[in-house]
Amino acid sequence: MECSGLDWPRQDYSFLHLTFIINHHHHFQLIPDGVQRFVELPTYTEVNPGEDALLKCRISDKKGVCSWQKDNKPVGIYRGKYEWANEHSAMGGDCSLWVRAATLQLDDGQWQCQVTASNYDVQDALSSPPAALAVRVPPQTPRILFNGSHVLPGQNITVPAGSRATVVCEARYGNPPAYIEWYLEKDRLSAWSQTNASEVERPRVWAARSVLEMGATRSAHGKQLACRAHHPSYPAPYFRDSYTMLDVTFVPVVSILGADASGLSSLEEGSSALSLDCKADGNPKPYVWWTKDGQVIATNGPKLILAPIMRNNSGIYGCQARNSLGTSDSVKIEIDVKFPPRITWVGPDTVVEANLFSQVTLECKAEGNPAPTYQWYHSPGSATINNLLEDGYLISSTPQLQLYNVSYNQHGQYVCIAKNLIGLEERSHQSEPITLNVLGPPVGPDTASAHGWSGNEAKVQTTVCADPPPRKASWLWGSLRLDVPSHMGRYKALETESVDGCYRYTLSIGSASAADARVYVLHVENERGFSSHAVSLTVHENFSLTETAHVAPLIAGALVIAALLVLLLCLLIRCRRRRDSVEYKTDELNSDVKVLPADAVYTPQQSHASMSNRGAGTGYSQSGPGLDMESSRYSPGALQVRRAAVVLQPPTTV
Repeated sequence: MECSGLDWPRQDYSFLHLTFIINHHHHFQLIPDGVQRFVELPTYTEVNPGEDALLKCRISDKKGVCSWQKDNKPVGIYRGKYEWANEHSAMGGDCSLWVRAATLQLDDGQWQCQVTASNYDVQDALSSPPAALAVRVPPQTPRILFNGSHVLPGQNITVPAGSRATVVCEARYGNPPAYIEWYLEKDRLSAWSQTNASEVERPRVWAARSVLEMGATRSAHGKQLACRAHHPSYPAPYFRDSYTMLDVTFVPVVSILGADASGLSSLEEGSSALSLDCKADGNPKPYVWWTKDGQVIATNGPKLILAPIMRNNSGIYGCQARNSLGTSDSVKIEIDVKFPPRITWVGPDTVVEANLFSQVTLECKAEGNPAPTYQWYHSPGSATINNLLEDGYLISSTPQLQLYNVSYNQHGQYVCIAKNLIGLEERSHQSEPITLNVLGPPVGPDTASAHGWSGNEAKVQTTVCADPPPRKASWLWGSLRLDVPSHMGRYKALETESVDGCYRYTLSIGSASAADARVYVLHVENERGFSSHAVSLTVHENFSLTETAHVAPLIAGALVIAALLVLLLCLLIRCRRRRDSVEYKTDELNSDVKVLPADAVYTPQQSHASMSNRGAGTGYSQSGPGLDMESSRYSPGALQVRRAAVVLQPPTTV
């Protein structure tokens, strides 16, 4: 029967009249009761040099003689060196031995407790299994070896990233052998193996050797690798360390610091600054450089400082690094410097002259980031644009303004506004005004009407536009002719009045009568031509007080009826607009036909025969991409001068 343990349970099996003995082959045998046997066997024992060690051995039913041997050689009993633990029981069952002042040379080894047989005819001699007595010897401080060479203190282990490194730690001349551990910084590593071998020249001491295989990574660069040898004979805390640093070599890897998205998106010329740092991680230490749009630029080492930042700093910036192992990939960022718009050119000139009904193109160019949008404003007449919202009309949102069939109502000043948005703030720049002078013959309404009261002054008026200004004008009726300005009897041709770049002519007739009711013709000419304009005068008779008293109720009733009709008409128009709006929305959902709002349609072209009407057949057109010129004609009908003043003066006589 075999057993792997050395301490067999102490039970009383006398009722079997048998017992166990252990022979020198570590086998247990059943023996008859009363035969000597081991009760306690020697065990592994460690002792410091100079200390006493007790090797225990106890026998039951001992009848033979105790003895000890070391390394298969008998050991005698010597006072002060090898002594029985209990002299009085040596003849009894206690065969334990004191080893006094243990030394490595004399006492370290394999010890066995032996007992001779009870009698010559009884085969119960005993011999214990060898038990080691280890006299402790502290090993040398551990040392690290790499590629077969001892790594001296302060030296590094250089390993390329991605490779595997084999590192050895030795703790020599120790007894018993040291136990070795590995640490990378504070993390414990698992060694490949540890072997213990006796020293060739000193067989009683040991060389402990631990082999570590580790993969070299970039993250391990610069970290401390420690070999730790544990031994009970070391001073507390009973271990010693040996250190080295890992020098992991690798191709540089770069990153850009200070390039957050919010900061880059809000860079504005003159008011922002930018500082970027090209962080290069590489071993050996790399050389760093910056590029802009693919070209190397001079910088202060890895730092790129742009302060204050300007528009010419915009571009694609790259950061790279190089060492003896290779060159990093380029990390790039885009720097987009914002700046407000500035109009660089507007034309073709500050003063533009155009013939009546010709075509004019005005153009505006501006720089800015983001790219600016454009707006054109028009101020009719000769007044300057002081306030665009009050004095000007927005007529186009493209860089180029096309004016077709220009008329006198399109003369005046034109201003270009360039706008962009930086952050949440709108920036704008206004151009110098362009003055457009429309040159042509006089133009005005062909016919007009006027009213007067019998016995009172009557005025006949009409307005004519011309550039250059009219040099000659006269009123004609019947066989009479009256130049402007002049007078003849009751007839007076008043001085010309200038109205928004046009000219108002007035013929005053004193004490008008029914005989003055006729057509009066104004003849006007300038350097470009001439025109005639007829005004029909109607003279009304005065009523007496009695007639007035009878007529007044009728007039009041007529006014009330007229007011009711106007109110009813307004209600009808409003209802129709609502219905049209609903129909428009329905049509818009079910049809691809585009319906223009009413205010987008302007005065249509007139025939050449009616060109005497001021402003007829004119329009603006935006030439921007995707914009129909015909649908965007601008002809401010509200500005068309088709006026004939009507002056009604009530009778002053009773």
